Amino acid sequence: MSLYPLARICAPLIFLGYMGIRQVNTEINIFADLILFNSVALIAALLAFAARRSSTFTTRISVGLAIFFWSIGSISSSWNSLVSDDIPGWFSDLCYLGFYPLLFFGLIKELIPERSSYRLQVLDSLIIALGISTLLSALTLDIASGPITGSSYEVFLSIFYPIADLVLVATAVLILAKGGKNSRNVIILSGVILFTITDFIFLLQTSQSRYEFGSLVDTGWIISIMLISESLWHRQSEREFNSNQFSKSIVFAAAISGVVIAITSLQPNLLPKAVLIPAFLTLILAFLRMAIALSDAHRLKDEKELARTDELTGLANRRRFLQELDQIEIGDWVLLLDLNGFKPINDRYGHGAGDQLLKQVALRLSRLTAESALCARLGGDEFGIIIACQRSQLAENGREITSAISAAFSYPFNIAQVGSILVGASIGVVINDGGADLLRRADIAMYQGKRSGEPIIIWSSNLQKVSTVTPLNFQQTTNPLIGGN
Repeated sequence: MSLYPLARICAPLIFLGYMGIRQVNTEINIFADLILFNSVALIAALLAFAARRSSTFTTRISVGLAIFFWSIGSISSSWNSLVSDDIPGWFSDLCYLGFYPLLFFGLIKELIPERSSYRLQVLDSLIIALGISTLLSALTLDIASGPITGSSYEVFLSIFYPIADLVLVATAVLILAKGGKNSRNVIILSGVILFTITDFIFLLQTSQSRYEFGSLVDTGWIISIMLISESLWHRQSEREFNSNQFSKSIVFAAAISGVVIAITSLQPNLLPKAVLIPAFLTLILAFLRMAIALSDAHRLKDEKELARTDELTGLANRRRFLQELDQIEIGDWVLLLDLNGFKPINDRYGHGAGDQLLKQVALRLSRLTAESALCARLGGDEFGIIIACQRSQLAENGREITSAISAAFSYPFNIAQVGSILVGASIGVVINDGGADLLRRADIAMYQGKRSGEPIIIWSSNLQKVSTVTPLNFQQTTNPLIGGN
């Protein structure tokens, strides 16, 4: 690790050596223009890979590969200019083309917190970057590319390079806006802007047949490469980007792209045709982002519902039951229900039959309590029911539903490959009097019913005593909070 500070000044020193040789000898030569010049870029790539402490793995690998690809393209171009034309021109073009997406995804990682939704954050960043580049393209693309002529391949390169440069500039601007004005972000922006300016000058000179290999233009590229690599060695900003600002920026980017498309359709010769590329891409990604956001919203809704639903029966689960229990009002009824003889059925007929039985019990309970109560499976063969008597404004609601639930177990359940099974249930009831431990009191009442054989037990306000009632005299109980016979 102690060698890294020395390695970081190695590239600038080699570059200064290159510039010194070029001042002494203005003629292009293999040592200066092939070896020294490209050694600077290769060292910058290695330094980008090595910046472990201050950058994420994705950023280091992407930026390092981007610079490495550019270095190979530069070596290929230099070789053909100085030695021979043995290396196909498309090879160096391919390397240069690979520089842009790799650098973009390396930079885009700077905008995405580790805990955020990576897919949406990448789309958001792409939309904003393309939207800004649409605006910049409308203002500068004519200057950069000049008259676009030549083969389809040459036209493609003339359009791709300036648009890709502007996307990188827009991304670097976003990084500065997100992270604030610190050394890392300023160096990134400076390097990307210098690279873009150099590209624009190169494209302009090429269109006018004035570019010369080994000229001062080439130094702009190598300086920008060193700046981008050096930025990874500076500390990342911990400043959070405001999500509202991000949302407004997405709307702005989409609006700019829409305006550019509208202007181009109304005034075809006012803006360069190539500006439509980032504009259409921005709108396409905006629609894709909206579709993904809606899909994620539905998925989160389903996951939230699943987190509150019992998988086997489709009733509410214990978590939701306890949440609702915290919100009940005075006079609401809480029931705990436990099946009698469920374990022998499981043991004799298997868990498949037991699951079928639980589903049928859940179906009966949900039909009886569909509008006025919450029915939940708490686990095993235990169910919980909250009857909102006060909110439903039915004073007798709790008595009626509890009687109906008990009566529902008086006729058998039909289980496939088993036949009819008659299963009883013990029901413990507590009426909310504002006291604590409603679930515990209902549980005590339920197990009292199991011991006594009574189908319904209502908790009495007299300490640990409970009152027992059968379905026949249940509706005649005058005050279940106090007790009855």
